[in-house]
Amino acid sequence: MKYFPLLFLLLFFLISCENHTILSSEKDIENQVWTYRDTFSTDFSIKNNNIPYDIMLNIVYNDEYPFQNIYLRITDNFTGKKNIDTVNINLYNKYGMVKGEKRGKDYDLSTILRKSFKFPATKKYSIKIEQYTRNDSLQGVSAVNLYINKAKK
Repeated sequence: MKYFPLLFLLLFFLISCENHTILSSEKDIENQVWTYRDTFSTDFSIKNNNIPYDIMLNIVYNDEYPFQNIYLRITDNFTGKKNIDTVNINLYNKYGMVKGEKRGKDYDLSTILRKSFKFPATKKYSIKIEQYTRNDSLQGVSAVNLYINKAKK
């Protein structure tokens, strides 16, 4: 009986440690130069379409990146048909200060592409991300990561 509080605490931690990430996909950019040819694409399956999901994009970049922002073209089939969006992500604020978190020589910036999004069906989906700036080659981008997590209530 004296171990009951410890067992209760252990059970609480096991229940609260549920994994909320259903997709974690990463693309390393060769030589830290993101070209038009370097598309990031991934397929994933949704097993429960009754709950909302947060779709997060993470960009890893460094001081060699020449612009304040980055334009991306994102193609998906989340709504049952092909959808193409152009997204502008500010990597620096209006004063030129980095918005991402420092990780060694790189910066990590996460942004939400869709918040509390409910997929219409339990099936396989796809997403493709391309850099969509005026320059074919973007210096200073080392990786692009995509995360799909169960939305927090």
